[in-house]
Amino acid sequence: MKVRIGGGIRSVARAQKTANWKPNQIIIGSAVFKEGKIATKFLRALTAKINPKQIVIALDTAKSQVTIHGWQESLKLSAEDVMPQLEPYCSAFLCTDVDREGTMTGANLKWFRQLRRATTHPIIAAGGIKTRREVQALAELGMDAAVGMAMYKNRLR
Repeated sequence: MKVRIGGGIRSVARAQKTANWKPNQIIIGSAVFKEGKIATKFLRALTAKINPKQIVIALDTAKSQVTIHGWQESLKLSAEDVMPQLEPYCSAFLCTDVDREGTMTGANLKWFRQLRRATTHPIIAAGGIKTRREVQALAELGMDAAVGMAMYKNRLR
């Protein structure tokens, strides 16, 4: 079984402790940014201790802006603009459309296509996914789908 662990990993020490559990990948989110910019110093320190192949960077996005700290703080950065700069520090991106997360209103395939053009790294798509057709459309873009609410409510069609 492949396991990804994430949530609250905001220091190199915490990431190292998490890596000791031997997950396939560790998801890093809010710590990737500091003072509205990419936290290059943190990312360099992180990848000095943990192989970038084990790191997935979470890019939660609301109203076209990256959000951090539980979606409470919006940055003046878009996922597609920062992805190329973040590629050296990770092996994949977890991209959540916060505006649609938990709504089962359908995946924003237009946005996911934009993201696909921004990076060659694997992308895990999340937010609003409600049908197998959307999962297939994402697969055709070369993306994995993280389906939550539709599975939880047994409504994946």
